Amino acid sequence: MSDEKISLELLGSRVLTLTAELRDVQLRLGRARTPFYRAGSALQRLEGRLGSLESRFGTQEERMSAMLGLLVRVAERIEGGAR
Repeated sequence: MSDEKISLELLGSRVLTLTAELRDVQLRLGRARTPFYRAGSALQRLEGRLGSLESRFGTQEERMSAMLGLLVRVAERIEGGAR
């Protein structure tokens, strides 16, 4: 170490400067995170919508399968009656 002495005033001013710079960096990072949080919430909403659509399509598929089963039975009866 050098023989230079550091005064408390110099040390205090340096600590204040570093603290201000750290706060500035924290504010910038906070502002940079905001768009990512917004994008994350938009993706969650989209995921919810897609989930509800998937559920609706599943219900429609079940109904269409039931309807197809009925049509096959009706066709079998018609075909059996025609013979």
